[in-house]
Amino acid sequence: MKLLVTGGNGRIGTALVAMAARRGHDVLSLDSALPVTATRAAKAQVCDVTEMGEVMELMMNFRPDAVVHMAAWRNAGIVADHRTYADNVCGSYNVLSAAAAAGAQRAVFGSSAQVYGFEGQGPQVLPVTEDHPIRPLNAYALSKVAGEATAAHVSRTSGTRVASFRIMGARPAADMPAEAAAMAADMRKERFLLWTRIDTRDVAAACIAAVECTGLEPGPYNIAGAATLAAEPTRDLIAAHCPSLDPGLAPAGNASPMSCEKARRVFGFDPTLAHVQEAVS
Repeated sequence: MKLLVTGGNGRIGTALVAMAARRGHDVLSLDSALPVTATRAAKAQVCDVTEMGEVMELMMNFRPDAVVHMAAWRNAGIVADHRTYADNVCGSYNVLSAAAAAGAQRAVFGSSAQVYGFEGQGPQVLPVTEDHPIRPLNAYALSKVAGEATAAHVSRTSGTRVASFRIMGARPAADMPAEAAAMAADMRKERFLLWTRIDTRDVAAACIAAVECTGLEPGPYNIAGAATLAAEPTRDLIAAHCPSLDPGLAPAGNASPMSCEKARRVFGFDPTLAHVQEAVS
């Protein structure tokens, strides 16, 4: 298929562009600068996703079958809050609206598990499914809630089905040992990400599986690692750091409290455990 990826130079985008090209897709990567190292069989162009004219022109010229939108300020505090919110919301509207106008069949919007607000008070229920209450705590998380609303709007009003990926702790494989070491130093702080990380390659694979899925259901999807990076069992972590919850409702062993069952059911999402096992061994 013809696949357009925004944020193609990012840590998820880089893995995604390379993986999609290897699978034989015709890939166009958009970012604010050209990649330092080009990926064979993938085209790259500079684009400011906050400029609708640029986005629409590129989208109409390429006419993608599917779009993955990852371009965004990736957290609060990188730039001023008003710019984080404005740029992320504008970019999401521009890319998803242009994708629909160009006739894309499916799209993935890169949302975030920060929409759940676990840093403030941890989860309210277990397991954490996509029905968990939304409680954004900063401008970045709020921009992702708005982006999900845009994705739902585009899905309702066009022929483009958009999946919003609530991604939890995406990191390159090389960073996992350091992430595990930092986690062990402050387990309560790590409740923010439910002690869970996911290899960026697993997120990339999920994006490809979603846009290749002819029966893709629009809406939010949790995208997280299958297991935590913690040595302690998940039930012990819940008991120690989420006292309002029944630890008996947590999954057994080191399984993540974040449920990705919906993504498994719809498009076969199945993150590997290799990076987790390496980090805790």
